[in-house]
Amino acid sequence: MKVCHGLLLAGLLALAGCSWMPFGHHKAPQQQTLMKSLSGEVDYQLAHELPPDAYLEVTLSDISKRDAPARVIASDHVAPIGPSPVSFVLSYEPDSLAGGTDFTVSASIKQGDRTLAANDAQARVLGNSGNHGPVQVVVSESH
Repeated sequence: MKVCHGLLLAGLLALAGCSWMPFGHHKAPQQQTLMKSLSGEVDYQLAHELPPDAYLEVTLSDISKRDAPARVIASDHVAPIGPSPVSFVLSYEPDSLAGGTDFTVSASIKQGDRTLAANDAQARVLGNSGNHGPVQVVVSESH
């Protein structure tokens, strides 16, 4: 019985000793940014069949600064492209929206560097628009 108490006491002292660390050796847990996502669908109706190597590129961009090019925040690359409509998900860090007030989702169907179809109308999201998805984007053939 005394042996059990002695072993128990030794174990508790060992555990207590492990929990003590000198100041300055504690590492603060890294803060992780929770990703957010914006989902939607791209609808396309083309006069011809898509080539097998075509892909869909969808981007979330900050267009707040009128005198500067749009800043791409997130993009999704979908290949192969299935039948219309095609679902997408844009994952982004909320901090990447800082300073922005106007955001758009753009979509284009591409083959290599060639654009086969793109959206004409802006799909405004987040910021001032208040649209948090799902987003509907319509693309039409490029001429």
